[in-house]
Amino acid sequence: MNTELTVLKRDKAVSQGDTIRMLLDESKRTSRAVPIRRAFVQDTVPGPRLVTKPGPFRHLLRSPERLELFLLVHCVAARGPLPRGRVDGDWGVTRRSETWGRAAGISFATDGKASAAVSRHLAKLKELKLISTAPDGRMTRITKLHEDGSGDPYTLPSGNFEGSRKDIYFKVPFEYWEQDYYKSLTMPAKAMLFILMSQRKPSFVLHKDKQFASWYGISPATVGRGITELKAKGLLYEFLTKQYLDGSSIFGQSTGVRWALAAPFDLNINKTEREAAEAAWTLEGIARTALRISSRIPALSGGAIPR
Repeated sequence: MNTELTVLKRDKAVSQGDTIRMLLDESKRTSRAVPIRRAFVQDTVPGPRLVTKPGPFRHLLRSPERLELFLLVHCVAARGPLPRGRVDGDWGVTRRSETWGRAAGISFATDGKASAAVSRHLAKLKELKLISTAPDGRMTRITKLHEDGSGDPYTLPSGNFEGSRKDIYFKVPFEYWEQDYYKSLTMPAKAMLFILMSQRKPSFVLHKDKQFASWYGISPATVGRGITELKAKGLLYEFLTKQYLDGSSIFGQSTGVRWALAAPFDLNINKTEREAAEAAWTLEGIARTALRISSRIPALSGGAIPR
């Protein structure tokens, strides 16, 4: 996204990029990222056993504009004024329909037609119980709800693994908009990008089978196309390759590959794995790694070198 404001002309609307940049600036997010609960992509069923089900995300994959509207509302909507007797705000935001229309790519009209177009997308998000709306003067106030589509009020996710599974979240970096990924990525690529970010791991194994697709409510074809595009654009790269014994292989061995997301989408790593990675680069961690490797090499471990 161009960081320079394009030339302003009287009676002419600003560009989509400028509108998005304005909304990002107004969000006042010092982290420069938007937190989204993992339940939006893959929800969990309450109970002692971990049982998952697809989240509402799958219902937005047929409309890039609707997905962008949801993400931008989540970015901008902040805790509102606190009425007497309440300890939480309404997490709402009020903007003109023309602003949402330009930012999400829904409508660039300035003759009043944007209102109807934006309202259709808001109605779908309301149907999915991701937002609520109310009149605010001559405009509409949009209030974000819990990302799992339950219709519950929105709360700030804690990200605490010891708490509710619903509080685990991932972050969408501002670069998603600033570097025009919102325009350049197809919906299959966006689907896999959000799914992989929601896993919150430094590396992962890629799955293309029907079972993996069913976990997120998408098709195997969407998984395959999304992975192929992310690789082609350099956003998904081979992180680690290792060989292992495999009795089902004709050679008795197979190769396993772990993949990772490239910057700027490599920011979602859970606390346990991040601390383990940081510990590995301390002097003590390097010494332990060297000792573990040397124990496997006869010349370094005191064993005889095979002839």
